Amino acid sequence: MIMTQRREKCLEEFKKTGLDGLLFASSANFQYLTETKSYMWQRFCFNLDVEVAGARIIPEALVYMDTNGKTTILTTPALKQHFDINKNDVVVSYMDQFEDELKHIVKGKKIGIGRDCDQWIINTLKMVDPEIETQNIETIFDDIRRIKDEAEIDQMTKLGKFTDDAVMYVCKHLKKGMTMFDAERMIVNYGLLNGIQDLSFAPTCGFKTRNTDNAQAIEPFEDERVLEDGTMIAFDIGYMDQGYCSDWGRTVYCGKAPELVKKGYEALQAAQCYMVEQIKPGVTRFGDLYGYICDKAEELGYYEYLRFKRDEIGGNGHHIGVEVHEVPFLKYTSDLILQPGMIFCSEPKMFFKNEGYMRVEDMILVTEDGAKFLTNFPRDLFEIEF
Repeated sequence: MIMTQRREKCLEEFKKTGLDGLLFASSANFQYLTETKSYMWQRFCFNLDVEVAGARIIPEALVYMDTNGKTTILTTPALKQHFDINKNDVVVSYMDQFEDELKHIVKGKKIGIGRDCDQWIINTLKMVDPEIETQNIETIFDDIRRIKDEAEIDQMTKLGKFTDDAVMYVCKHLKKGMTMFDAERMIVNYGLLNGIQDLSFAPTCGFKTRNTDNAQAIEPFEDERVLEDGTMIAFDIGYMDQGYCSDWGRTVYCGKAPELVKKGYEALQAAQCYMVEQIKPGVTRFGDLYGYICDKAEELGYYEYLRFKRDEIGGNGHHIGVEVHEVPFLKYTSDLILQPGMIFCSEPKMFFKNEGYMRVEDMILVTEDGAKFLTNFPRDLFEIEF
């Protein structure tokens, strides 16, 4: 079995726990530990507010790591082709036989588990050995997952570029009379036609048309709202491929935008760029970043239009990787110091009542001497004429 650098780092974290083994259902930790790229693991993308488990109660694949760093994948016949037998032992069986198979795989009395399918795992391990005690260690790899290696950075860079291109395609094919759902379906079709495995989350092409009831509040959006002049479209798009995610946001305006709105978008983009310019690896706190955005927005006279003000806890950003929303989130309380190899999303937003809602979201890589954007959709593209 090949002992990769990632596996060695995972083993180091495992040894700190004093546990006898780790057992994960098909989740983000499963994907990260097994270094699997093609298997679509159980995931729940909107984990911003509460911890939630995957959709399935019974796992179709499990991975067990022992104290020597050996990983054993227990899987169904339909999935066996997804797993690298050079990096993992692969045991193929049927789901109804998983309990008996685990008796020959799991060793020890103290087993760490994740949150996905946790009740099934707890109950099954008690059948394997009534003396087994389980401990939730869902966050065990968070620190090492946060620092991306070259292969991870390369994949996420490609996804950032792909998302840029996908929304440019949509912008070139916007037509009067189309619905918000039509635009979102273009995002889906672009991914399908280009062989992308999945979406990171359900895409939003949020239509808000000026001086309508629809523009009185940020939410809700309306899937069947028709595109017309005076409509602002706030994109929130992400794709998932080869085990990693993208997350992206921009805004366009259909027709000639009011000066207040146009200058507001310029201010939002300027604030995002200013924030990235302030990043000093090894010095800058993650919790300081949104403050820089507020500073620039205030300097340009648009602070009052920000959806979230200073020190407010809201959807201002997050780390990203195997999961689209990885911890910690961009909150002023975060003391995490930014280090080279981290990739995070910053997503400042503005709302202009009776006019519309706008957002800018970028994937940002922390480098050795600063930071750079992995998403580079033209920042001056705002007004679109039909």
